[in-house]
Amino acid sequence: MDLKQLRYFVAVAERGSINAAAQVLHVAQSAVSRQMQNLEAEVGGLLFDRSVSGAAINESGQRLLERARFILGEVESARKDISALSRDVRGTVRLAAPSSIGHLMYVPVIQAMSAQYPQVQLQLTESSTEEVLRGLAAGALDFGIVTAPGDHPLLEFAPLFAEPALLVCRRDDPLARRRRIASAAVKELPLVISAGLRRIFSERFGTLTPAVQLDSIDAAVRLTLAGSHYAVLPKSALHSNPVARQLGFVPIDGFGVDRVLAQMRGRPESLAAHALRTTVMEQVKAFSRARSAKE
Repeated sequence: MDLKQLRYFVAVAERGSINAAAQVLHVAQSAVSRQMQNLEAEVGGLLFDRSVSGAAINESGQRLLERARFILGEVESARKDISALSRDVRGTVRLAAPSSIGHLMYVPVIQAMSAQYPQVQLQLTESSTEEVLRGLAAGALDFGIVTAPGDHPLLEFAPLFAEPALLVCRRDDPLARRRRIASAAVKELPLVISAGLRRIFSERFGTLTPAVQLDSIDAAVRLTLAGSHYAVLPKSALHSNPVARQLGFVPIDGFGVDRVLAQMRGRPESLAAHALRTTVMEQVKAFSRARSAKE
């Protein structure tokens, strides 16, 4: 298996036919067909379902496609890093985080990276911890900000910050006057909670059956304002939220979340990736200082 085979394979997979891939690659159709036959012989199985209409990637091909994109991306990243020794840092870096963290950190991270590393292209997405972990393991992400990830032998983690989880209600709700609330009392309420927070809550306090499992912060806030439900949200989800003043917040005894930065263990880090990781850490420190000053 060599880089030419992988490039040809990705082109066929993305365009759905050997002929279309040959046109994009500017080579003969027979050359692409021969490389695909050699690749399938090497991996020991078919990668496409061939028909008169083209070549549709099958399940085995889909698994190879994720790895091929990762390998080719690493080769391109290495090439750019070597070029960057005499020029500005450049390249593409991919980061995913939960929406509550993205809402809090993405704007200052983008601003800092744009000012210091204008040649670095950022690809930032919002995903659940489970989706981020899958993306990291598949090589589709460089970094992910996750919550209570557990043990993952392929990944390594660096702590970012801890924050409390809050019961969110209307300001005129009697519960809003409490200083704290016990986990047992929270279980009795019609809750709206994300899949990630539900998992962590259940691990610590026993099975939780919410009224609604919902990963949308905005929808959870709207349901709370309507007075029909109580939301459980991390504190960061309410940072700079335009409707936060209309809500009441009650800390839940013993319930907080640890945010960590995850990346693939042992993976060589490009200059662009190093720049993003350093920037994220700096923004976390700045956020923590600002929060301490406010409190």
